[in-house]
Amino acid sequence: MTDQFDYVVVGGGSAGAAVASRLSEDPNVTVCLLEAGPSDVGDKAILELKRWMALLESGYDWDYLIEPQENGNSFMRHARARVLGGCSSHNSCIAFWAPAEDLDEWESMGCTGWGAKDIFPLYKRLETNDAPGEHHGRSGPVTLRSVPPNDPCGVAMLQACEEQGIPTTEFNSGKTVTHGANWFQINCKEDGTRSSSSVSYLHPNLDRPNLEIRTQAWAKKVTFDGTRATGVEYLDADLIHTRTVTARREVVLSTGAIDTPKLLMLSGIGPAEHLREFGIDVLVDSPGVGSNLQDHPEGVISWDAKKPMVTDSTQWWEIGIFTTTEDGLDRPDLMFHYGSVPFDMHTVRQGYPTSENSFCLTPNVTRARSTGTVRLRSRDFRDKPKVDPRYFTDPHDMRVMTEGIKLARKIVAQPAMQEWAGAELFPGPDVQTDDEIADYLKRTHNTVYHPACSVPMGAEDDASKPLDPRLRVKGVQGLRVADASVMPFLVAVNPNITTMAIGEKCSDMLKEDNS
Repeated sequence: MTDQFDYVVVGGGSAGAAVASRLSEDPNVTVCLLEAGPSDVGDKAILELKRWMALLESGYDWDYLIEPQENGNSFMRHARARVLGGCSSHNSCIAFWAPAEDLDEWESMGCTGWGAKDIFPLYKRLETNDAPGEHHGRSGPVTLRSVPPNDPCGVAMLQACEEQGIPTTEFNSGKTVTHGANWFQINCKEDGTRSSSSVSYLHPNLDRPNLEIRTQAWAKKVTFDGTRATGVEYLDADLIHTRTVTARREVVLSTGAIDTPKLLMLSGIGPAEHLREFGIDVLVDSPGVGSNLQDHPEGVISWDAKKPMVTDSTQWWEIGIFTTTEDGLDRPDLMFHYGSVPFDMHTVRQGYPTSENSFCLTPNVTRARSTGTVRLRSRDFRDKPKVDPRYFTDPHDMRVMTEGIKLARKIVAQPAMQEWAGAELFPGPDVQTDDEIADYLKRTHNTVYHPACSVPMGAEDDASKPLDPRLRVKGVQGLRVADASVMPFLVAVNPNITTMAIGEKCSDMLKEDNS
């Protein structure tokens, strides 16, 4: 095998697949894509979207336990995908353009070139969308389509939202929905195959002679000549031998918001004192690496269904509801997902009743203020990192989620849901005060699996941000990051399509800077 390429991309996930595909469009450029997991080609367990929940805690999941939480659910874990396509091969494929206000705020924080005027064209470029509007793309690699209204309980739920004063509102219209509900758009083909980054960007290009995809290749560290990144050491698929692949131009890390800070720290880039604890030579003292972990924490409230729930679905979570819990916000601070399945993975343990014929609403905090950390457990690349989201350490987050539980009850109490809503299973009618709701949420909350912001970009002179606005790692040359870790703060919606856009943007900048 060739061991020298123009570019080495580590991580074939949501952004990495886009980077590798776009760079290799130039036949004169060689690209090596390293993916720690297996290929998804021909694997129905991955490709059939409606089977996504079976992937949690499976062999395709790094399954990161979190550190004990003072204010949250310590049983919770972060699913991170170990397969080509990354979390876009593992998730429920809910597809959102980020609010323009979020992107413009990124730019105002020093992330030049990341405003809505810059990123919205990338959404258009990457998508083939069935929704109306001149702003949508019709020929991009990623299929986005609107969920059909085939779930009668879901139809009733949207009617109940209307009765509660939450109008049915188009998503991905180019305007931010601060108060509205609708069926999701999903990145999924008509036949139910997920339109993941691997399906979209890699599968059509597997025969490109200048793109080499190496699966079962677990990155150990970035190699350097002085402060210039020269390549990557990885564990070969034989699980014994270390191989090195070198990059003539640049190395791009796209291993996600948990593994990218881990890989940087193993390579000597991170908080100096922390690296020295494990005897790692400090190449760059970068305190911001792994220090700004953000997420969308999620509660759940569920009802037994009086009528039979659907037995087929695109992916079982088909409706979103947005609103605000205080006046004057230009973005929603509260979002719900509606699920047509039991979601009792943290409630049964606590003794709450469950039902296989039930539905739920999951209030999540779109702009959580609690931030956490990713830290090394040891200098062994095989050890899982310490993931500490520090959920609900800022009281704002619990206030918003508590309001979500109360609003969910109001929605489901509307006339449209009366033929569907049976007994409230959890938290149950005895849980009424804010303190009682908060106690329930601390013990049973989950995540929407949206870790981000752990290697954020910022202004060139902002020492707290490890990356510059061109995604270059400060203090070294020839090394960039492209995944959800680069976000300065987590967008208010499901971030997967934005992560693909980050990959698109990174490929553009690499082409510009290496032309």
